[in-house]
Amino acid sequence: MRHAVGYSREQTPTMAAMLFVLVLETVAMDLLLRRFGLPDVPRLVILALDASSVLGVLGVMVSCARRPHTVTPDGLRLRYGRLFGLDIPAELVASARIDRRYDEKRLVRLSDGELALAVSSQTNIVVELREPIEVPRPRRPWTTAVGSAATVRRVRFFADDPAAAVRAVAALTTTTTGERAP
Repeated sequence: MRHAVGYSREQTPTMAAMLFVLVLETVAMDLLLRRFGLPDVPRLVILALDASSVLGVLGVMVSCARRPHTVTPDGLRLRYGRLFGLDIPAELVASARIDRRYDEKRLVRLSDGELALAVSSQTNIVVELREPIEVPRPRRPWTTAVGSAATVRRVRFFADDPAAAVRAVAALTTTTTGERAP
């Protein structure tokens, strides 16, 4: 059985506001550049750059909504749209609990044996692992090189409904150990 765990609800209003401002800025910039008589070629280049920003924000919004975290009998798949993905095999999941943090500085943080995958600077679920796993460091958008891997024993992430997500992961630990989940 596949259980989808959404994570985009918290950031959607902020990203929608950013999208609205970007569209307004694109229209205003085009009107200003026309008013000041900028030739068509540079004006269209600027318009294309502005439009690409609009499409980028829209793409992140859609990919986060369409690619939720998933819990299956095979394990836990954590995602952030198309920007990040990690598969954790079911046999490595020891436990899951709700633990809210509002102080994450980055989207993906790898430090002290912990991976944090934040949404709006927040995480609300902690998954403890039986054994450490290798997590590749995310690549920078402007490079093709993937960073070195880090070893983690704990994973923090955000879910729109943390109680349902913890229940799904707890059921996963029950099926892998044959014992009742805590």
